[in-house]
Amino acid sequence: MTDNPPPIPVPMPKKILVSVEGSEPSLKESSLKAARYALNLASTLSAELIGVCVVQIPEYIEESTRVSLREELVGKSVKTLEEIRELASVSKVRFSSRTLETSGSIATAVCNFSEKEGVDLIVLGTRANTAALAKMMLGSVASGVASNASCPVLIVR
Repeated sequence: MTDNPPPIPVPMPKKILVSVEGSEPSLKESSLKAARYALNLASTLSAELIGVCVVQIPEYIEESTRVSLREELVGKSVKTLEEIRELASVSKVRFSSRTLETSGSIATAVCNFSEKEGVDLIVLGTRANTAALAKMMLGSVASGVASNASCPVLIVR
């Protein structure tokens, strides 16, 4: 008979970030699935939930195009975050949200924001049907966040 050492206590997250996408329907669907999971987790743990949507605006485009693109993407972002706010209200989860803008990597923006905010857990969705070649060529936000975050990451399929 062996003596098992006592389990090491792991602090449960008190501040959870859910990163969502609002522009493409299939990404929005996976984002809302992740948001529902994060809401259930936050409710169970009495944790705060922060919803973040990162809008990627290319640096080298004409100003009128930039303004139009920003307006469209931020509008979709706000709509998605508002849907999550309504779900959080029903679940009685403390919720705040931010739309971030970057010309660089979305994954880097999520990681930097989560570190700045002292987040304990990042939750995000991913599409299960993404082809391996597409992931290799385009990269993956979920993969980038999982590889670079300074806190645990939960990827919801």
